[in-house]
Amino acid sequence: TLLSAGMLRSHQLLIGGVSQQIEASRLLRLAQAGEQHALASLRREVGEVLQVTHVRQSWAQPRAFTLGQGQLSLQLEDLSGRLNLRALMAGKAPDPLLLKRWERLCHSLQVEPPALEGLAGQPMLDPTQLRTLPGVSAEVMARLQPWVVVLPKEARLNINTAPALLLAASAEVSLTVASQLVSERPEAGYPTVERFLALPQLEGVGLDRRGLAVTSRWFRLEVQAEMAGKRMYLYSDLEIDLDTHQVRVVRRVFSAMREQRADE
Repeated sequence: TLLSAGMLRSHQLLIGGVSQQIEASRLLRLAQAGEQHALASLRREVGEVLQVTHVRQSWAQPRAFTLGQGQLSLQLEDLSGRLNLRALMAGKAPDPLLLKRWERLCHSLQVEPPALEGLAGQPMLDPTQLRTLPGVSAEVMARLQPWVVVLPKEARLNINTAPALLLAASAEVSLTVASQLVSERPEAGYPTVERFLALPQLEGVGLDRRGLAVTSRWFRLEVQAEMAGKRMYLYSDLEIDLDTHQVRVVRRVFSAMREQRADE
């Protein structure tokens, strides 16, 4: 009896494991189908996006639809709307201008700016490298994560998609003024950085245009796939090739947990 019960228990565990693998595989295929849908949509807009990138374009609008027996929710984020750590740490020491913006961002998030010298000379590959610095606890990293990114060092902050908190850190203005700048963005975005700098709210601020842009070619796609009560998230980092205008996936992460966004 004991032997039979043990064999039955093992058989049940085996069946349960196989069922979980099948469910995960179906969710994975569903999420990948959502990724292909988002890629096709972004490819249709590449020409427009490379001229001016702003949040009223089709790529920035969330999408939700049913595919087969599953439900998909898609959301694209402009990664140039975050502070680029690789540009900040491109030299032997942190870039002085970007360092000031980094420190103001940290203070806005109620975080003591960690000393970045510990990362000097190291290739920046991922924002989680900040976790190796003194004072950067798991809680501090969770606060910083939605606001920073590691992109090629030439990537600059897109003033057409950056949240108010980052605009305030970059322009040395109050969060109230930065929120006004965000709410009053032109329907088609600022066509040039100079047009943005000429705004009355920025008069006399002395904002340096270095590190600012009105376009982007780096995006993060969030795919939420749901089927039979199970849910999975796929995060895909996308890059537009300037020469071919092709959109390619440079990184994929599957997760059972949703990442926090800067606007939440």
